[in-house]
Amino acid sequence: MSRTLLKRTGITLVLGITAFAAAQDGAAQQAPLVMNWRTAEWGPPSDRPRFPAGLRNAPIATDPETGGPTYLARFPAGSRFEMHWHSFTETVIIMEGAVDIILDGTRHTATEGSYIIIPGKAHHEWLVPDEADVVLLARRDGPADFHFVEP
Repeated sequence: MSRTLLKRTGITLVLGITAFAAAQDGAAQQAPLVMNWRTAEWGPPSDRPRFPAGLRNAPIATDPETGGPTYLARFPAGSRFEMHWHSFTETVIIMEGAVDIILDGTRHTATEGSYIIIPGKAHHEWLVPDEADVVLLARRDGPADFHFVEP
């Protein structure tokens, strides 16, 4: 599907491939899901220490076999998510806006449509420009955890 068509349709997320593969193995099944990310139900703004003020999440699904969540995150314009790491690989797609990510010491700019793989234990930090919020879709290969790196 072309990027132009995706933009016109508002980008719809389709999850369910995991459910098909798991069903064939007799493992736990994940329910199929089709949704438009723009109509997701966002949680309240975060006030967790060391997390960006105003960060909002919209849970989508949790893999019943690995406990890995899939969710949307909206980072406010001008926010910073301090250097941290996770035990499991995190895969991210930028849905709207732009963000700089410092990943293992290298700074990258990710814009709408960018695909990012953050290996487990890789140190990373998110820096959102002052101009606009950024929305990303993230999926973890295991349960979510956050380990902050002391400066």
